[in-house]
Amino acid sequence: MRHLLLFAAPLALVACGSEVSQTGGDTMPAPSPIASSDKEKPETKQPERQVTQAAGSWADADATSGERLEFVSEDGETVLVSLTCQKPDAFAGEGAANALVMRRVYSDDEAPNQIGLLTSAGNAAIPAQLDEDAGEVSGVFDTRSQAARALANGAGDLRLVVAQSEYVVPTDERIEALIESCRPPIETSLEAEDASDAEDAEMEESEDPATGS
Repeated sequence: MRHLLLFAAPLALVACGSEVSQTGGDTMPAPSPIASSDKEKPETKQPERQVTQAAGSWADADATSGERLEFVSEDGETVLVSLTCQKPDAFAGEGAANALVMRRVYSDDEAPNQIGLLTSAGNAAIPAQLDEDAGEVSGVFDTRSQAARALANGAGDLRLVVAQSEYVVPTDERIEALIESCRPPIETSLEAEDASDAEDAEMEESEDPATGS
């Protein structure tokens, strides 16, 4: 009977509290709970894109070196988007081609490196840079690039994405007209391609071992 009582005493102490006394009278701390590795980590929220349905209209504008279209706000005070056919300057050299320049207002802190284009005719990205003083992002692209084709052939809304800021503006027939007039004539393009092919042929001939050169 005495052995049963000695065996039951520690169990009674455990049932009475979370602390157990050692033989010498010192209190033993209760064991810490085992950490669970199954705890869910908090998900990192991606910044949401700010979409602005811009209200305004397209208008022709003066440009120092070519044609220009501007999408102006309803109050007529802010140019939200512009597209310019930029002609080469005097330092560009003979045979330099026209280029298209896209600009869009931008005021966020993040410095973007491109303007994303989303149209019904396709999507494209224009390498761009931020002009903090003007409060806009601008990018130069070729008249026969994917971006130019998407702009010229798109219908409905035109979406211009810079970082997490998206502007939605309507397309206009004058956009296609500006791009077409900015492109070089077909004859000029064909002559440039023929000249390029001739140069390649001359280089291959000069490098041919059969010629002895």
